[in-house]
Amino acid sequence: MRATVEKIENRRATLRVEVEPEAVARALDRAYRHLVRHVQIPGFRKGRAPRFLVERHLGKAALYDEALEHLLPDAYRQAVAETGIEPIDQPELEIEAFSEESGLRFKAEVEVKPDVELGDYRSVRVEVPPATVTAEDVDRELEQWRQLHATLEPAGEDAVAEKGMVAVLDLAGTLDGQPIPGGRAEDYSVELGSGRLVDGVEDRIVGMRVGEERDIPVTFPDDHPEEGLRGKTATFRVRLKELKRKQLPTLDDDFARDVAGVASLQELRERVEKQLTRLAEERVRAQVRRQVVERVVAGARLEVPETLVRRRVEERLATLEDQLRRQGDDLEGYLRSTGQTREQLEESLRRAAEDDVRTDLVLDAVAKAEGIQVTDAEVEAELRELAAALDEPLPKLRERFRRLGLMDGVVANVRRRKAVDRLVALATGQPAASEAAAGQGAATAGARAEAGAASGVAPVQAGDDVQGDAAGPTAAEAAH
Repeated sequence: MRATVEKIENRRATLRVEVEPEAVARALDRAYRHLVRHVQIPGFRKGRAPRFLVERHLGKAALYDEALEHLLPDAYRQAVAETGIEPIDQPELEIEAFSEESGLRFKAEVEVKPDVELGDYRSVRVEVPPATVTAEDVDRELEQWRQLHATLEPAGEDAVAEKGMVAVLDLAGTLDGQPIPGGRAEDYSVELGSGRLVDGVEDRIVGMRVGEERDIPVTFPDDHPEEGLRGKTATFRVRLKELKRKQLPTLDDDFARDVAGVASLQELRERVEKQLTRLAEERVRAQVRRQVVERVVAGARLEVPETLVRRRVEERLATLEDQLRRQGDDLEGYLRSTGQTREQLEESLRRAAEDDVRTDLVLDAVAKAEGIQVTDAEVEAELRELAAALDEPLPKLRERFRRLGLMDGVVANVRRRKAVDRLVALATGQPAASEAAAGQGAATAGARAEAGAASGVAPVQAGDDVQGDAAGPTAAEAAH
């Protein structure tokens, strides 16, 4: 096979590909052997008829179409590999010749990655702040342990809601008379005064009695994760079902033995300090990686392809639709409740999509400039990590990714993470190997956080349900 790049203009490359007659003959023979198994020709058992009869029965075009169905994609992929172009969209193919005598000649026009003009990324320097843990940090963490192991006692039917009590609520939110997707909850528990509910809702529950219902207006903050709700005022019908008082355990040696299996409170403090230190180090590493990438991307010059931005917007929309389905809603209902059109929603997603694409292209350029390669072992480790995160058997996930053509994306993710490792090593003077493991963990946590980002719009502050993913688990959670 011979492939040449005829021209690259306006980010579109034109390939001319020639496949030798011998390869076409082999493809036609494979096509015949496939088709003969599915036709019944009088006088022959299925799969035994000679080729000329199969051609006469089905028509020669059927044989050529079957051969081309496999030969053309394979030849195109090989041509891409040989010429080194980097397509970002499906090609427009034009068959110029196809016969057993002349072989296959075709032209392929395809959009390719834009040129990325990297700045002086090797001169970027970032200071690594110390990961410090104070005695006050340990005290706060141990107080969380007490809160986690608190017992709840019924406050009684005549009790009046006070700050510090745990209220069990039914919530149903409406906006302009329409139910808010994800804005309904039953048996929702919240500690009054904790600040979990937005717009001072907890203060308006104080003074209610068990069984009482109340309509509470809720104005969503300007930074609410659901853009369509930002700044808007909804009404939540709140029913107080139950009130409970918290009973906190005493922080002593018995507590340490019961909840952590250690001999004394001092030993528990030392364990918590180590765990907090590890978490602080992970946060510092994530912060440094983010700063380095932001500075390298800011120093690069490129034109972000609309094709990739549109694809990323569609991916984000698909993720949102999947989340809404799991909540029993759909996109149309979501648009009605948030007062948006589909076009407005897509436009709101464009900024993040453009940033994502720009970052990916810059990291790809860094990987290319640094000669970064991805090994089979690294791909296997990535698949194993994904399988564990998705709770799916590794062989099944591997086969599914291959069938859906997702393996290139896995390789790209590993390569980009290694590019970040290299950039961090250059910017901090630290070995890249120490950053790789941190990057993998950060990538997994980021994927979990992104998957849960659009969950529920009951009047709960952003981060309430995904705090463990966004900021790492608390030491108390890690211990259990």
